[in-house]
Amino acid sequence: MKTKLLGILICVMFLITVFAVAEPPQKIKNKSSTEITPLLYNVDVPVWEIGDKWTYKIDDISIVKQQENKSIILDLSIADLPLTVISETGDSYTLEFETTIDGQIKITIDRGNGPISVSLTFSDLDISGTVLVDKSTLGRKEISASFKREKISIEIEQSLIPLPAFLQKFSARITMSLGFTFDPPLSPLMFPLNTGTTWNLPSTDITIDGTIQSPYLNLINFINKIAKLFGKEFLPSEISALLPIIDLEEALTTLGYENVFLLPPVPNAFFCLNTENVTVPAGTYEAFNITLFAGAGQCYYAPTAGNTIKIIENPIKIELLSTNYS
Repeated sequence: MKTKLLGILICVMFLITVFAVAEPPQKIKNKSSTEITPLLYNVDVPVWEIGDKWTYKIDDISIVKQQENKSIILDLSIADLPLTVISETGDSYTLEFETTIDGQIKITIDRGNGPISVSLTFSDLDISGTVLVDKSTLGRKEISASFKREKISIEIEQSLIPLPAFLQKFSARITMSLGFTFDPPLSPLMFPLNTGTTWNLPSTDITIDGTIQSPYLNLINFINKIAKLFGKEFLPSEISALLPIIDLEEALTTLGYENVFLLPPVPNAFFCLNTENVTVPAGTYEAFNITLFAGAGQCYYAPTAGNTIKIIENPIKIELLSTNYS
């Protein structure tokens, strides 16, 4: 359960990163953020340079999802998100990011024998990582994220298994690494970019892997093994087998999931409606207005900024704060 909750936290960061690194069109040199000129048609894939940087502001996120036997409540506050090109190879760019996050995640599951609720609360959680981007399409190949020995408060409410008090509510310092691989690379935009065009979201396999470590998990594993010698093991065997270092692929399998998820294709997912002047904290830009998923959201994409400058897709809102792109 802890694995699942922490995975959800990083998945949110993953989604933010995916949208925030949306593909920029070709560079137009020596443009200021307030100098507006007509956009060219057939805007093609750009050439990024090492040191190019975009910093984004992300509004607070609140999500409530309910199904017939489970619910998820997620509240996040994310600091500014800087994205910087740090290296390139023959076919890829590598961008790095680092930010902090406050929030709470609560998952409740009821399979007929009583509800189980697990809450995670965290403050000033330092998360860093990289994004590997395909040069030819600017599709994401890989995203990695991690944090080291960050304090997280955990509370478990359930009546199914008698738990010692130290397992019901506690704080622990946790180290986690998480990786996403996309096959083929995930590319939400289509180049060359023109107004009046529609394109599909292609199918992609997303593979998740990583590990979770904590001195608290080491302690739980030790105590559970001692209790087992006296026939008093308090963790289910399938859970105790995951300790002390939790492998996410193994944990997902234990919980009845796979670590490879198919993102299905969505026909006519995106439509480039027009170009318009858009003001964000970084300035005013003429941008392509791209409708996401039949009006579920909007993406504004400015060549003079070299990147997406604004995204609105409930409950996520992202705006460009600054850039050194020229």
